[in-house]
Amino acid sequence: MITYGPERPFEDGQIDQLLDKAFGPARLMKASYRLRQDVAPVQHLSMVARDADGRVVGTIRFWPVTVRDMLTGRESTTLYLGPLAVDPETQGSGIGSSLMKKALAKVDRLGYQRVMLVGDAAYYGRFGFVPVKPCHITLPGGADADRLLVRQRGMIAALPAVGQLVRFAPASDEAVASLEPARLRAAKASKSAKAVTPAAA
Repeated sequence: MITYGPERPFEDGQIDQLLDKAFGPARLMKASYRLRQDVAPVQHLSMVARDADGRVVGTIRFWPVTVRDMLTGRESTTLYLGPLAVDPETQGSGIGSSLMKKALAKVDRLGYQRVMLVGDAAYYGRFGFVPVKPCHITLPGGADADRLLVRQRGMIAALPAVGQLVRFAPASDEAVASLEPARLRAAKASKSAKAVTPAAA
């Protein structure tokens, strides 16, 4: 039986082993990993699939990245999905599809409006992703412009005609907090207020 739930801090080692098994050590040389270097994933969106023994057999993570308009210099922040990985021994059992559906449902529920990833449009199209073209947006080193996909919901400014994804480097804790959609920030503020409100006499 496969169960799905939030990623737990002590599962980092298992996840790294799974990624090595699924993609090999060369995964660390990809442009996507330059976007993740020294950046923490968005913890409340990261999920794993576990088998009956509690072993991690699937993982999906989201990261903050900056979209830089190469014509105007303007920058915006978006979610970047990846990696999505499933243990090769369990591939074909629907784990990857289930992780995508569950994670994206949470993304939508919390109010995030844009998610980007590098991948196969034929596979990710079923989850609402489409090529960013005719926009020309690359990853570090000018890579992956032909495989960059986007999923957008609600009213959001258009992607730049010519742009690049660059590593997210916030200047302050406030910048990190600004990544969270309004619904999540409001829920956290309410929870914090309740925690400091003294009990009625």
